[in-house]
Amino acid sequence: MIVTSFTSCHHVRMKIGPYIGCAVLVMVFGSAILGMLIRRKLPESHLSDESKGVVTLSMGVVGTLTALVLSLLIATASGTFNTRNQEITLIAAKVIQLDRLLRRYGPETAILRVLLRRYTAMRFQDLFPQGSAKPVLQNSNTITLFEDLEDRLAAMEGHNAQQRWLVSQAQALTADLTEVRWLLVEQEALGIPVPVLLVVLFWLSLLFMSFGLFAPRNATVAVVMFLCAVAVAGAIQTIMDLSRPFDGIVRVSGKPLRQALDVINNGEEVPEKSAD
Repeated sequence: MIVTSFTSCHHVRMKIGPYIGCAVLVMVFGSAILGMLIRRKLPESHLSDESKGVVTLSMGVVGTLTALVLSLLIATASGTFNTRNQEITLIAAKVIQLDRLLRRYGPETAILRVLLRRYTAMRFQDLFPQGSAKPVLQNSNTITLFEDLEDRLAAMEGHNAQQRWLVSQAQALTADLTEVRWLLVEQEALGIPVPVLLVVLFWLSLLFMSFGLFAPRNATVAVVMFLCAVAVAGAIQTIMDLSRPFDGIVRVSGKPLRQALDVINNGEEVPEKSAD
């Protein structure tokens, strides 16, 4: 039941995520238009300079709070994105390390190296699928393949001190890869708290409604407020994309994992960039 609930929530986030920016744009700019419409119904005494001053001061407080919370959300989302990038790089580095250790052990590990190449290729396809396919963090086939690799590695004892050391180091690397895999799965359940996002949207709607309430009715003002609404919607969409690094518009790079796959397939070291 818990797994089903998590999967459903994840699919809902994936479907709604790309449209959040559009929804914010409609809400915020609609609030400005609503403010203009309300102004037409208010008596002139409610639109005096004194009233405008009070509303401006009040909205200044709301604007400050909105800016602070938005900066916090951007920092949180950026931290999430950077963490996922580091974890992908860590997977790639440990795959190369594991392949090197198995190669040093001797020809007995040939089947293990084949399994490692297959696992890396499947992992890359799971996380960075081609076309419009969605990333899969929990592919049972990929997990089963890696567990087979772990079981075969655990059955190896080594014929001398060097081989035993290589086996122990390889087992430590497989444990690290397993840990990173489940970290990716568990961290995917995290994200921007919906109540915080709703509060920010409410504050933004209040701000733009106050703008429309005292703004003159002409095309220049309407265009400027629309562009401001687009900027705000873009910021919210960026926050949501950074908090969903595998299925947002802005995604983590699969280049480290692809390079690791090339290295273990070719049996070479990581290529260095030639100096100009």
